[in-house]
Amino acid sequence: MVNLESVHGYSHVVDLRHCYPYVKWAGGKTQILSDLDSMIPSQFNRYFEPFIGGGAMFFHLVSDRNMRFAAYLSDINQELITAYQVVKNDLKELIQHLRKHQREYNKNPHEYYYKLRDKTKPRNDAEMTARFIALNKTCYNGLYRVNRNGIFNVPMGRYKNPVICDSTNLENVSTALRYSKAVIQVADYREALHNTEKDDFIYLDPPYHPMSSTANFTGYTGFGFGDKDQSELAKVFAELNDRNCKVLLSDSDTPFIRKLYSGFSSYIKEIKVSRVINCKASKRLGHTELLISNYTS
Repeated sequence: MVNLESVHGYSHVVDLRHCYPYVKWAGGKTQILSDLDSMIPSQFNRYFEPFIGGGAMFFHLVSDRNMRFAAYLSDINQELITAYQVVKNDLKELIQHLRKHQREYNKNPHEYYYKLRDKTKPRNDAEMTARFIALNKTCYNGLYRVNRNGIFNVPMGRYKNPVICDSTNLENVSTALRYSKAVIQVADYREALHNTEKDDFIYLDPPYHPMSSTANFTGYTGFGFGDKDQSELAKVFAELNDRNCKVLLSDSDTPFIRKLYSGFSSYIKEIKVSRVINCKASKRLGHTELLISNYTS
């Protein structure tokens, strides 16, 4: 195994300070990082995360774990990936726009939120990302949802003093992305994982399989992620296993998911979680999720 601290352009003197997701994301993994941490392989080559979302796992690896590796981060959500690219490469302009949004929102939250959501037309990627982050920090439950036309339609959230411009964390995130030389791209997970090899570590965090017929939020791109998609992902999981990759997957604890990954039943770990996306607080507790791998950490 190669010495990860001497490859991929890292400098051993770079201090990758603690960083965390700069956007909220449905199914974000911050609350289960301790469970994920116990399943991180002790050694691996490259890191792939094709459903990057808020990126809690990636940021944990590079800042809290202080690990060094080449990272390949992707998602099918164009706005999200553009945001990662802007945070990595154009942070100064982004922070300027976010500070403006913070000032204007504080003056009249309701009026400014709906103006930003429905009327503002960004002129470049930095403005688009600033709008994306500002809406994410102020919308209901931090939910990213679009309709079939790709229009963001989440109502305003109930926050007293939301932090739209967290410049310190954004600077730390930018540093982590640059010094890991992260390859960031819009891609379907199948495309993103096409060139994976032995001892690569892949973390799969797809839109979760619904726990019931009414709990079917998978619409963060407008296309959804249904049973057929889950079955295709399970096939890719098996293919990655055949390549001797190290694969870890998160999903909901349903009979359908357990059946899909029955061949890896000895590597399934149950964890208790809360579902913060639920609008009723009484229904956020007492849920079980699955962590499924093909290795022992």
